[in-house]
Amino acid sequence: MYFFQRNTQFKNSIACICDDGRKYTYEQLWNLGDELIGRFEGRRLVLLQGSNDIESLASYLAHLRAGNPVILMGKDADSSLVDGMKKTYGLMKGKGPDIVNADLALLLSTSGSTGAQKLVRLSYENLQSNCDSIVEYLELSADDRPITTLPMDYTYGLSVLHSHLCVGATVILTNKTLFDSGFWSLVEKYKATSMAGVPYTYAMFDRLKLTSMNLPYLNTMTQAGGHLKPELQEKFALWARDTGRRFFVMYGQTEATARMSYLPPEKCLDKPGSIGIPVPGGSMEIVEGEIVYRGPNVSMGYATCIEDLAKADENHGMLQTGDMGYMDDDGYFYITGRKKRFIKLQGKRISLDQIQDVLIKELAEAESPDIAVTGEDDSSITVWIAGRDRPGFSECIRNIFEEKWAIRSRTIDLKYIDIIPRNSSGKIIYKELV
Repeated sequence: MYFFQRNTQFKNSIACICDDGRKYTYEQLWNLGDELIGRFEGRRLVLLQGSNDIESLASYLAHLRAGNPVILMGKDADSSLVDGMKKTYGLMKGKGPDIVNADLALLLSTSGSTGAQKLVRLSYENLQSNCDSIVEYLELSADDRPITTLPMDYTYGLSVLHSHLCVGATVILTNKTLFDSGFWSLVEKYKATSMAGVPYTYAMFDRLKLTSMNLPYLNTMTQAGGHLKPELQEKFALWARDTGRRFFVMYGQTEATARMSYLPPEKCLDKPGSIGIPVPGGSMEIVEGEIVYRGPNVSMGYATCIEDLAKADENHGMLQTGDMGYMDDDGYFYITGRKKRFIKLQGKRISLDQIQDVLIKELAEAESPDIAVTGEDDSSITVWIAGRDRPGFSECIRNIFEEKWAIRSRTIDLKYIDIIPRNSSGKIIYKELV
């Protein structure tokens, strides 16, 4: 049985608690969804703009039950981007394409940017298999009460909903931010047991001194969506260990539905920087330096036009992640950088991601601003810095390049800008740094 179908075992259990105090049983959630989407003649593609509210969740699940493939976008997406998506996929007049692959369940942006027209094609099997994996390694149960901290249209945030609904848990639905006192009131009032976050989320948790809060029911923290600073990983891992909680570092991509690997809590301090081991049902290997994943959660492929919606599975359970890395002697995997984020400079093969990580670490004591690094083959490396120059700061950066990588300062370009562009999951949008 799929997680979105009617399951009599859960019908009287509380599925959702809204931030205004409304509570919905699973049966009420199903009925609300059926009421909201109405009746369709046959199977049809739909575009749903959702957020962490009961109407969005109910409609989304109802469309999956009805067999309607869903393009999921954020409720606050720019209208021009929404119109562009509708035009690309034949939804301008309200009726979707006639020919859509029977296995197609969901279409998500590859980048977390709701305006991207390149979509990942996910099947019903992709959704359920990844759901089952997450339930197994996180040991989820009906007693869990996660609170939403990530957007519904982001693959990681969506997987939190999928996996908990699969076991009959209660989801605390809110769009409140971490800096809203109302969010923490919900955590306390409804006894939230878990929270999920990307690196940016954990930076905010740290600023808010979460590890000093009195949160007796919070027992599980999960992190994915990018590399977490080593000092933050250690801090939260130690806090979890010392307070009897669990802290999971995970790795995933939209192309694999959500998650491909996880670092067991007991290994979090022993394997700093590791993305862990494959999720149940999946496998990983290093092929010519690249991490390759195999599993039933690997998507069917991409869609860039309406004709792509009819395509069959093109990936056949294998995903070349584009992440370079290695496996240690214990079978734990590590990422060293993106395949496309390597350049050749002064005869050397250089990882821009590694340089970026080292700069952030080296400049941490100097209260460094947000930093991003880009570069071009046989040309130069550009360091983008949020804010204004300060006495000696630029010279400090150039010295790091000389000392760490023997890269001459004349090939380093420093640019100060107002803000480093990031998407909804906190990842840097490098294409906007031009």
